[in-house]
Amino acid sequence: MKDLKHTIFQFIKFNLVGLLNTAVDFAIYTLLTEVFGVVYFVAKTLSYTAGVLNSFFFNSRWTFRGEGKGTGKQFMLFVAVNLVSLGVSLGGMYLCKNALGITSDFWSNLIVTPVAMVVNFIGNKLFVFKADGTKGGRTQE
Repeated sequence: MKDLKHTIFQFIKFNLVGLLNTAVDFAIYTLLTEVFGVVYFVAKTLSYTAGVLNSFFFNSRWTFRGEGKGTGKQFMLFVAVNLVSLGVSLGGMYLCKNALGITSDFWSNLIVTPVAMVVNFIGNKLFVFKADGTKGGRTQE
């Protein structure tokens, strides 16, 4: 029962960090595109990178604290999962703009973000924060 309670608390923390990451991503993306006129591809890459760094910092020090060290290997797996998620995000934005005719950078980002978040969660759960020292060396369950 104690493990289940701990897992539920971690899940809540993981999602709170995710909300903060999304806020960082959206704020930087909007600033870059709307204020500085940066093209969406570059803006999304920069804003997503800021969210990834925020995510690893808080998840390794707060969400999964006490369940192993944030190793270089774990960080590399974390980056790999996030690169896949970024690819999904950029590909989705390309489809929104070019196949669906959505011209708004904001709306295409809003449409694609939930899909990228699901890809990111599944990747982190299965590869980065896996139990028993396999893959990333931490547990989320």
